Amino acid sequence: MRCEYDGRRSALPAKPTPNPICSPANHPVMRPIERDVLLCLLAACAGSADAWAFLGLGHAFVANMTGNTVLLGISVFTSHADALRPLISLVCYAAGVITGSLLTRNTPPATDGSRWPRRVLLTLLIEAALLICAQAAWLVEHLLGSSHPFHDLLLACVAFAIGLQSAAMLQLKIPGIVTTYITGTWTTLMNGLSRIGDEPPIERQKFETRLGMQAAVLAVYLASAVAAGWLFQYVPVAVGALPALSVLLVAIYGLCTGARN
Repeated sequence: MRCEYDGRRSALPAKPTPNPICSPANHPVMRPIERDVLLCLLAACAGSADAWAFLGLGHAFVANMTGNTVLLGISVFTSHADALRPLISLVCYAAGVITGSLLTRNTPPATDGSRWPRRVLLTLLIEAALLICAQAAWLVEHLLGSSHPFHDLLLACVAFAIGLQSAAMLQLKIPGIVTTYITGTWTTLMNGLSRIGDEPPIERQKFETRLGMQAAVLAVYLASAVAAGWLFQYVPVAVGALPALSVLLVAIYGLCTGARN
């Protein structure tokens, strides 16, 4: 840019315009208790979505890709038709992760998850919208009494949505906490329990707090699967509402926290 000064024109280097979305000042700051509750809600979303998909959408998972890989492998020696839905889930989950990574790139957060970038929250809002659409289609199917015409499409939609969540959570960089990769959470929790007492005293409280949060995520994931199983048994039309509402609460609360800050 150029400016006038004392009748002479001088060249001044242009200052980069900050991106308001990526600016750390616009990242909602979470208190530890807020962050932990939101992480548990996201774990509830993943656990209930996995239960919904396995029980109602063709015996495949949408968060547990380890399980889908096993199902895909054993289908070689059972029925090739059994490979279809695990394959759909794997491909759509991967597409969701790629899309979520693109949506949340260039958003450096605090390493303890205290700052949730706006892009992460908007990605979670997109996930909530997809899950709400899947639940609406599930509800219409049951009200019309139709017989599984859209299950593959619903499975693809839910798996894509959970992939978005997985990518978004990676941006928070919370050590040992992943709301969809439950095998990793089990591994880090067991590894941490075996190392209790080895950490320096100054790090002990933080270490134990992280172990407690890992245990909470696992417990919520299990409890949400139980809740989804109960809904599928007694109120099947509402089973998809649990994952949809869980992530919707997270996205709305996070965005409102950003407005408050």
